[in-house]
Amino acid sequence: MGQIFNACAYDLEAKTCCVYFCDKFHSDCYSFSGAVKTMHYLLREKPCHIMWAGDDILSEDSIGKISNQEYLLGISVFADSKDFYDDSVTENSESARKEKFWDKVKFIDENNKLWKRMNQSKVLDDAEKYFDWNYTCSVKYSGYLVNHTKKLAVDLSDYYDKSKFMTQDGIMAAVDLLPLLTETGGGTQMALFNGISTESTEQLSGAWRCDVLQIAEELPANYNVINCCFSEIRSKTEYCYRTFGADKQGFVLCNSSGKRLEAAALNFYGKRASPRFVKVKLTDNKTSFEY
Repeated sequence: MGQIFNACAYDLEAKTCCVYFCDKFHSDCYSFSGAVKTMHYLLREKPCHIMWAGDDILSEDSIGKISNQEYLLGISVFADSKDFYDDSVTENSESARKEKFWDKVKFIDENNKLWKRMNQSKVLDDAEKYFDWNYTCSVKYSGYLVNHTKKLAVDLSDYYDKSKFMTQDGIMAAVDLLPLLTETGGGTQMALFNGISTESTEQLSGAWRCDVLQIAEELPANYNVINCCFSEIRSKTEYCYRTFGADKQGFVLCNSSGKRLEAAALNFYGKRASPRFVKVKLTDNKTSFEY
């Protein structure tokens, strides 16, 4: 079945939050997705914590590993005690491990009731007007995604240039960086299931979850800009082949300087296999690619 995800934005001081139901991770993690549109809009309005939360986080094993209170508060935005009750866990267990687990569940449940929830329909409408959605069908990739917790930033224009691809309809798009940087686990493998361009920085997956983020036009003083790219290889290959073609040996190019596109598969644990160049095959007027 796979995990179900919620995109969560929350302000701990104001105790306000916005939750967007995403279904499967790869259903709503693109530049043209509703959840991405909503979260980008909120971050252009003011700083807030962001978490793309998968329901696997609600297990006893996962909750037991969390010691960060801000992480638990983030979970309380979309979950309460009813989400943790199942046949495998009993609240009256005498196990110290289970007692600690249920203490955290109680904390989550109590805080779930304290949030002032934004009107999601209004936020979505405001976001569509802000991004001129009927015309652009995309969030803006200008300025910086700023991490105030870690004093880091990503140049959004640079990210888009490295990560963009072309849909089958010829529309330019990208796997957005916000879901992958803030997910709770497992989502990145779903979005990059077919493998990656070797420019990708998949090791950053989940590294910014629960942090205070903002989208700003100017880079704050003393913040470091980091390299960030999430690029699924099949869509990247289609874009590169349409845009730059292949060399005389049939290898797909990734820029106008003649550099070959490199791909790598990801295993179950998100680890890379050896990189390979991508080769185009033309048979019976059909185009296919070898990775």
